[in-house]
Amino acid sequence: MGTAKKGKQGNSDELLEELGRELRHLRALVREVGESFILRREGEIEALIGHLATLPPARLRAEAEGWLRGIHGLKTKPEKGRLKDLKGIDRLLDDLAERVATAQEGRTGPGGGG
Repeated sequence: MGTAKKGKQGNSDELLEELGRELRHLRALVREVGESFILRREGEIEALIGHLATLPPARLRAEAEGWLRGIHGLKTKPEKGRLKDLKGIDRLLDDLAERVATAQEGRTGPGGGG
């Protein structure tokens, strides 16, 4: 009986060790994916800023209020680190990129203030 118990304990120790390794790997993946998301979105924000600078002043004035309303309407709780907040930021940036591209083409987009 004593050896069977020892064998089970050894197996449990191995499983615990493997699970620990895999969870530490998962932790590193969370960081890597999060950092990649952040870098990509920061780059997209900088690109949006650059695109805004190319808009004619009249077009910028016509569209800016709607864009600002969208940005100001974003409700987040950064301290909680919620996926819901990242999804909201992601949607907002996609929407803004589409609206700015539409404005660059000289058309009035959805909710674009015109």
